[in-house]
Amino acid sequence: MGRLVAAKQRPITNPDGTNHTALRDGNAFSYRLIQWDCCKADGQAMDETTTWKSTRALLLGEVLVEQGLLSEQDVYKILEHQKKSGRPFGELAEKLCNISTEAIEEAWAYQYAFNAPTIDPLSFIPRSDAKKLVSARQAWQFKCLPMNLEGDTLVLATTPRYLQKALKFATRVLDRPAYFMMTTEARLSAALSEHYPLGGMCASSASNDTMKRLMYKMRMERMREAG
Repeated sequence: MGRLVAAKQRPITNPDGTNHTALRDGNAFSYRLIQWDCCKADGQAMDETTTWKSTRALLLGEVLVEQGLLSEQDVYKILEHQKKSGRPFGELAEKLCNISTEAIEEAWAYQYAFNAPTIDPLSFIPRSDAKKLVSARQAWQFKCLPMNLEGDTLVLATTPRYLQKALKFATRVLDRPAYFMMTTEARLSAALSEHYPLGGMCASSASNDTMKRLMYKMRMERMREAG
C-alpha cells in the first residue's frame, strides 16, 4: 500500500511572486486561499517545476498540548525516550501517556492540515497521468482530487474536514507515496464536478448523504451484474 509524505509548511510560489499560505486564527486553524491575479480563467497546467518555500512546521506535541491531552512535561519525557528509541512521537505518546490511537490520529490529521500548503484546484489543470491513478468513484468517495505527480509521489487536493478520509485512501488504497494540499470545500466540489463528473453529483449537491446514495446505487448495480 501507499505511504504518506509528511506535510511540510511549503506554500506554493506563484508566477507573480505571491504565496498560498495556511493561516491560523487564535486556537482554531482556518484556511483561506490567497487569490492569484495572474491565473487565467481556464487555469494553468500542473507540472513538476513547482517551487516551494519552507517555514516552521507545527509539531504533533504542540497539537496535543493545545488540545489538553499532554503537558509540556509529558512532551519533554516523550522526546527523551524518542532520542533513545527512535520511535515515532505518536507511538510513544500512546505508550507512555495513555493517549488513545484515535486521539493521536485526529491530532496528526490536524497537524498535517496545518502544515500542508493550500491550492485552488480551479486555477490549475490536473495532470492527465495523475488523474489516471484515481477513479471517479474514489475521488468522490474519499473527497480528494489528484493534481500532480512529483516523481513517484501523487499530489492531491482535499480539505481539512475530509483529510482523515483522504489519508485512509492514501495509506490503504494507493500504491505510491501521496502528499496532500488543502483547499476549501466549495472549490474541491466544483473541481471534482469538472474533472470527475458523476450522475447526481455536482458542486451544489456533493453532500455525504448524496455520496452514500450514489455509492449504494453503484454497489447494487455491481451486484446485479455479478448475477
